Amino acid sequence: MRRRWTDLPLAVHDLIAERCGAVTAVTAPDAGEIAEFAAAVDTDADRVFVKAVRLDSPNLWMAHKEAQAAPAVQGIGARLRWQEQADGWLVTAFEYVPGRHADLSPDSSDLPLIAGTLATLADRLTPAPALRTLSLAQRWAGSALWPRIAAADGLTSWQAAHSDALVALEARASEAVAGDTLAHTDMTAPNILVDGARVRIIDWSWPAPAAAWVDTASLVPRLIAAGHTVDRAHRWAMTVPHFAVAEPAKVAALASVTAARWRLRAIQDGGPWLTLSVAADLWAADLLAVGTS
Repeated sequence: MRRRWTDLPLAVHDLIAERCGAVTAVTAPDAGEIAEFAAAVDTDADRVFVKAVRLDSPNLWMAHKEAQAAPAVQGIGARLRWQEQADGWLVTAFEYVPGRHADLSPDSSDLPLIAGTLATLADRLTPAPALRTLSLAQRWAGSALWPRIAAADGLTSWQAAHSDALVALEARASEAVAGDTLAHTDMTAPNILVDGARVRIIDWSWPAPAAAWVDTASLVPRLIAAGHTVDRAHRWAMTVPHFAVAEPAKVAALASVTAARWRLRAIQDGGPWLTLSVAADLWAADLLAVGTS
Protein backbone atom coordinates (compact mmCIF):
# COMPACT_ATOMS: atom_id res chain seq x y z
CA MET A 1 0.00 0.00 0.00
CA ARG A 2 1.36 3.44 -0.94
CA ARG A 3 2.23 5.55 2.12
CA ARG A 4 1.69 9.28 2.46
CA TRP A 5 4.34 11.80 3.48
CA THR A 6 2.73 12.09 6.89
CA ASP A 7 3.07 8.31 7.37
CA LEU A 8 6.87 8.47 7.23
CA PRO A 9 8.89 8.71 10.44
CA LEU A 10 10.17 12.14 11.40
CA ALA A 11 13.71 10.78 11.01
CA VAL A 12 13.01 10.27 7.30
CA HIS A 13 11.68 13.84 7.00
CA ASP A 14 14.82 15.09 8.75
CA LEU A 15 17.13 13.06 6.50
CA ILE A 16 15.55 14.47 3.35
CA ALA A 17 15.71 18.02 4.72
CA GLU A 18 19.34 17.55 5.71
CA ARG A 19 20.35 16.19 2.30
CA CYS A 20 18.07 18.25 0.02
CA GLY A 21 16.86 21.32 1.89
CA ALA A 22 13.70 22.29 3.76
CA VAL A 23 10.68 20.54 2.24
CA THR A 24 8.09 22.92 0.79
CA ALA A 25 5.80 20.56 -1.14
CA VAL A 26 5.26 16.86 -1.76
CA THR A 27 3.49 15.61 -4.90
CA ALA A 28 2.60 11.94 -5.28
CA PRO A 29 2.80 10.42 -8.79
CA ASP A 30 -0.34 9.24 -10.55
CA ALA A 31 1.15 5.84 -11.43
CA GLY A 32 3.21 3.14 -9.77
CA GLU A 33 2.32 0.83 -6.95
CA ILE A 34 5.45 -0.95 -5.74
CA ALA A 35 7.37 1.62 -3.71
CA GLU A 36 5.83 2.16 -0.29
CA PHE A 37 6.45 5.87 -0.63
CA ALA A 38 7.21 7.75 -3.84
CA ALA A 39 6.84 11.45 -4.54
CA ALA A 40 8.33 14.52 -6.13
CA VAL A 41 9.68 16.54 -3.22
CA ASP A 42 10.17 20.27 -3.56
CA THR A 43 12.65 21.91 -1.23
CA ASP A 44 13.99 25.41 -0.83
CA ALA A 45 16.99 24.32 -2.91
CA ASP A 46 15.77 21.85 -5.52
CA ARG A 47 13.19 19.31 -6.65
CA VAL A 48 14.00 15.61 -6.22
CA PHE A 49 12.13 12.36 -6.61
CA VAL A 50 12.16 10.32 -3.42
CA LYS A 51 11.32 6.69 -2.80
CA ALA A 52 11.22 5.01 0.59
CA VAL A 53 10.70 1.42 1.68
CA ARG A 54 10.78 -0.26 5.07
CA LEU A 55 13.86 -2.39 5.74
CA ASP A 56 11.62 -5.39 6.44
CA SER A 57 9.66 -5.02 3.20
CA PRO A 58 9.76 -7.93 0.73
CA ASN A 59 10.34 -5.31 -1.99
CA LEU A 60 13.50 -3.91 -0.38
CA TRP A 61 15.69 -5.64 -2.97
CA MET A 62 14.02 -3.62 -5.74
CA ALA A 63 15.20 -0.36 -4.19
CA HIS A 64 18.74 -1.69 -4.08
CA LYS A 65 18.56 -2.88 -7.70
CA GLU A 66 17.29 0.49 -8.92
CA ALA A 67 20.12 2.29 -7.14
CA GLN A 68 22.70 -0.17 -8.54
CA ALA A 69 21.44 0.33 -12.09
CA ALA A 70 21.32 4.12 -11.92
CA PRO A 71 24.98 4.86 -12.82
CA ALA A 72 24.76 2.63 -15.89
CA VAL A 73 21.61 4.31 -17.25
CA GLN A 74 22.38 7.89 -16.23
CA GLY A 75 21.18 10.34 -18.85
CA ILE A 76 18.38 8.04 -20.01
CA GLY A 77 17.33 6.92 -16.55
CA ALA A 78 17.17 9.16 -13.49
CA ARG A 79 20.46 10.09 -11.83
CA LEU A 80 20.89 8.70 -8.33
CA ARG A 81 21.42 11.47 -5.81
CA TRP A 82 21.81 9.39 -2.67
CA GLN A 83 20.51 6.38 -0.74
CA GLU A 84 20.51 6.16 3.07
CA GLN A 85 18.71 4.52 5.97
CA ALA A 86 16.70 6.26 8.67
CA ASP A 87 14.58 4.77 11.45
CA GLY A 88 13.99 1.43 9.73
CA TRP A 89 13.49 2.86 6.23
CA LEU A 90 15.68 2.87 3.14
CA VAL A 91 15.37 6.26 1.44
CA THR A 92 16.51 6.86 -2.14
CA ALA A 93 16.64 10.23 -3.86
CA PHE A 94 16.85 10.62 -7.63
CA GLU A 95 16.98 13.64 -9.87
CA TYR A 96 13.49 14.77 -10.77
CA VAL A 97 12.82 13.79 -14.39
CA PRO A 98 10.32 16.11 -16.10
CA GLY A 99 7.90 14.82 -18.69
CA ARG A 100 4.58 13.13 -19.26
CA HIS A 101 3.78 9.45 -19.60
CA ALA A 102 4.34 8.16 -23.12
CA ASP A 103 1.38 7.99 -25.47
CA LEU A 104 1.35 4.52 -27.04
CA SER A 105 -1.79 5.02 -29.14
CA PRO A 106 -1.78 4.70 -32.95
CA ASP A 107 -0.26 7.70 -34.75
CA SER A 108 1.32 8.98 -31.53
CA SER A 109 4.31 11.19 -32.24
CA ASP A 110 6.00 9.56 -29.23
CA LEU A 111 6.45 6.22 -30.97
CA PRO A 112 9.45 7.05 -33.19
CA LEU A 113 11.09 8.81 -30.25
CA ILE A 114 10.62 5.72 -28.10
CA ALA A 115 11.99 3.46 -30.83
CA GLY A 116 15.09 5.61 -31.14
CA THR A 117 15.61 5.61 -27.39
CA LEU A 118 15.29 1.82 -27.20
CA ALA A 119 17.89 1.41 -29.92
CA THR A 120 20.28 3.81 -28.19
CA LEU A 121 19.69 2.15 -24.83
CA ALA A 122 20.41 -1.35 -26.14
CA ASP A 123 23.60 -0.17 -27.85
CA ARG A 124 24.78 1.61 -24.73
CA LEU A 125 23.99 -1.27 -22.36
CA THR A 126 25.72 -3.98 -24.40
CA PRO A 127 27.67 -5.64 -22.95
CA ALA A 128 25.61 -5.48 -19.79
CA PRO A 129 27.24 -3.53 -16.95
CA ALA A 130 28.25 -5.72 -14.03
CA LEU A 131 25.34 -5.69 -11.56
CA ARG A 132 24.45 -8.10 -8.79
CA THR A 133 21.26 -9.27 -10.44
CA LEU A 134 19.80 -12.37 -12.05
CA SER A 135 19.60 -12.51 -15.81
CA LEU A 136 16.15 -12.72 -17.39
CA ALA A 137 17.04 -16.25 -18.48
CA GLN A 138 17.67 -17.18 -14.84
CA ARG A 139 14.45 -15.50 -13.72
CA TRP A 140 12.45 -17.48 -16.26
CA ALA A 141 14.25 -20.79 -15.85
CA GLY A 142 11.74 -23.57 -15.24
CA SER A 143 8.77 -21.27 -15.89
CA ALA A 144 5.58 -23.35 -15.92
CA LEU A 145 2.77 -20.82 -15.72
CA TRP A 146 0.45 -22.37 -18.32
CA PRO A 147 0.02 -25.65 -16.39
CA ARG A 148 -0.67 -23.60 -13.27
CA ILE A 149 -3.37 -21.59 -15.06
CA ALA A 150 -4.88 -24.74 -16.54
CA ALA A 151 -4.97 -26.45 -13.14
CA ALA A 152 -6.93 -23.49 -11.79
CA ASP A 153 -9.36 -23.73 -14.72
CA GLY A 154 -8.25 -20.27 -15.80
CA LEU A 155 -7.56 -20.77 -19.50
CA THR A 156 -9.57 -18.84 -22.05
CA SER A 157 -11.07 -20.85 -24.87
CA TRP A 158 -8.27 -19.76 -27.22
CA GLN A 159 -5.59 -20.61 -24.68
CA ALA A 160 -7.12 -24.02 -24.04
CA ALA A 161 -7.20 -24.77 -27.77
CA HIS A 162 -3.51 -23.91 -28.10
CA SER A 163 -2.24 -24.98 -24.70
CA ASP A 164 0.27 -27.54 -26.01
CA ALA A 165 1.94 -24.96 -28.24
CA LEU A 166 1.94 -22.32 -25.49
CA VAL A 167 3.50 -24.74 -23.01
CA ALA A 168 6.17 -25.73 -25.52
CA LEU A 169 7.04 -22.10 -26.18
CA GLU A 170 7.18 -21.30 -22.47
CA ALA A 171 9.66 -24.14 -21.99
CA ARG A 172 12.00 -22.45 -24.49
CA ALA A 173 11.64 -18.94 -23.10
CA SER A 174 14.62 -18.95 -20.74
CA GLU A 175 17.00 -19.83 -23.55
CA ALA A 176 15.22 -17.51 -25.99
CA VAL A 177 15.69 -14.33 -23.94
CA ALA A 178 19.32 -14.96 -22.98
CA GLY A 179 21.72 -12.21 -23.93
CA ASP A 180 24.27 -9.65 -22.80
CA THR A 181 22.27 -6.42 -22.87
CA LEU A 182 21.04 -4.85 -19.64
CA ALA A 183 17.27 -4.75 -20.11
CA HIS A 184 14.72 -2.74 -18.14
CA THR A 185 12.14 -5.61 -18.24
CA ASP A 186 9.24 -3.43 -17.07
CA MET A 187 8.51 -1.22 -20.07
CA THR A 188 5.19 0.53 -19.50
CA ALA A 189 3.88 3.94 -20.54
CA PRO A 190 4.30 5.39 -17.01
CA ASN A 191 7.95 4.28 -17.01
CA ILE A 192 8.59 6.16 -20.27
CA LEU A 193 8.63 9.92 -19.81
CA VAL A 194 8.51 12.27 -22.79
CA ASP A 195 9.61 15.87 -22.51
CA GLY A 196 9.56 17.55 -25.92
CA ALA A 197 11.79 15.42 -28.15
CA ARG A 198 13.55 13.73 -25.23
CA VAL A 199 12.59 10.33 -23.84
CA ARG A 200 13.69 9.06 -20.42
CA ILE A 201 13.21 5.55 -19.06
CA ILE A 202 12.66 5.48 -15.29
CA ASP A 203 12.04 2.91 -12.52
CA TRP A 204 14.90 0.47 -13.13
CA SER A 205 13.80 -1.84 -10.34
CA TRP A 206 13.93 -5.04 -12.45
CA PRO A 207 17.18 -4.75 -14.45
CA ALA A 208 18.42 -7.97 -16.00
CA PRO A 209 20.88 -9.06 -18.67
CA ALA A 210 18.84 -10.28 -21.63
CA ALA A 211 18.62 -10.28 -25.40
CA ALA A 212 18.88 -6.79 -26.91
CA TRP A 213 15.37 -7.01 -28.41
CA VAL A 214 13.52 -7.89 -25.18
CA ASP A 215 12.46 -4.39 -24.09
CA THR A 216 11.17 -3.54 -27.56
CA ALA A 217 9.25 -6.81 -27.77
CA SER A 218 7.67 -6.25 -24.37
CA LEU A 219 6.05 -3.06 -25.65
CA VAL A 220 4.31 -4.78 -28.59
CA PRO A 221 1.34 -6.13 -26.58
CA ARG A 222 1.03 -2.79 -24.80
CA LEU A 223 0.72 -1.08 -28.17
CA ILE A 224 -1.97 -3.60 -29.12
CA ALA A 225 -3.80 -2.83 -25.87
CA ALA A 226 -3.52 0.88 -26.76
CA GLY A 227 -5.37 0.35 -30.04
CA HIS A 228 -2.82 -0.87 -32.58
CA THR A 229 -3.47 -3.86 -34.79
CA VAL A 230 -1.00 -6.68 -34.29
CA ASP A 231 0.56 -5.94 -37.67
CA ARG A 232 0.94 -2.24 -36.93
CA ALA A 233 2.51 -2.91 -33.53
CA HIS A 234 4.91 -5.37 -35.12
CA ARG A 235 5.88 -2.89 -37.83
CA TRP A 236 6.68 -0.32 -35.14
CA ALA A 237 8.91 -2.82 -33.34
CA MET A 238 10.73 -3.59 -36.59
CA THR A 239 11.99 0.01 -36.67
CA VAL A 240 14.27 -0.89 -33.74
CA PRO A 241 17.28 -2.64 -35.31
CA HIS A 242 17.75 -5.10 -32.45
CA PHE A 243 14.18 -6.36 -32.79
CA ALA A 244 14.37 -6.45 -36.58
CA VAL A 245 17.09 -9.13 -36.42
CA ALA A 246 15.53 -11.16 -33.58
CA GLU A 247 14.58 -14.74 -34.38
CA PRO A 248 10.76 -14.91 -34.61
CA ALA A 249 10.68 -18.20 -32.69
CA LYS A 250 12.47 -16.56 -29.76
CA VAL A 251 10.07 -13.62 -29.79
CA ALA A 252 7.20 -16.13 -29.80
CA ALA A 253 8.62 -17.76 -26.67
CA LEU A 254 8.67 -14.39 -24.90
CA ALA A 255 5.11 -13.75 -26.10
CA SER A 256 3.96 -17.03 -24.56
CA VAL A 257 5.40 -16.15 -21.14
CA THR A 258 3.96 -12.63 -21.37
CA ALA A 259 0.51 -13.99 -22.19
CA ALA A 260 0.71 -16.40 -19.25
CA ARG A 261 1.89 -13.77 -16.77
CA TRP A 262 -0.79 -11.31 -17.85
CA ARG A 263 -3.48 -13.97 -17.77
CA LEU A 264 -2.59 -14.66 -14.15
CA ARG A 265 -2.78 -10.96 -13.34
CA ALA A 266 -6.14 -10.72 -15.12
CA ILE A 267 -7.48 -13.60 -13.02
CA GLN A 268 -6.09 -12.20 -9.77
CA ASP A 269 -6.56 -8.45 -10.23
CA GLY A 270 -8.92 -7.88 -13.17
CA GLY A 271 -9.13 -4.23 -14.21
CA PRO A 272 -6.67 -3.16 -16.92
CA TRP A 273 -5.04 -6.59 -16.86
CA LEU A 274 -8.10 -7.98 -18.64
CA THR A 275 -7.40 -5.74 -21.64
CA LEU A 276 -3.68 -6.43 -21.50
CA SER A 277 -4.31 -10.18 -21.36
CA VAL A 278 -6.43 -10.04 -24.50
CA ALA A 279 -3.72 -8.03 -26.26
CA ALA A 280 -1.05 -10.54 -25.25
CA ASP A 281 -3.19 -13.37 -26.62
CA LEU A 282 -3.59 -11.57 -29.95
CA TRP A 283 0.17 -11.13 -30.17
CA ALA A 284 0.87 -14.74 -29.19
CA ALA A 285 -1.67 -16.03 -31.71
CA ASP A 286 0.03 -14.10 -34.49
CA LEU A 287 3.41 -15.57 -33.58
CA LEU A 288 2.26 -19.09 -32.78
CA ALA A 289 2.71 -20.63 -36.22
CA VAL A 290 6.25 -19.31 -36.43
CA GLY A 291 7.20 -20.18 -32.89
CA THR A 292 6.14 -23.81 -33.08
CA SER A 293 7.60 -24.56 -36.50
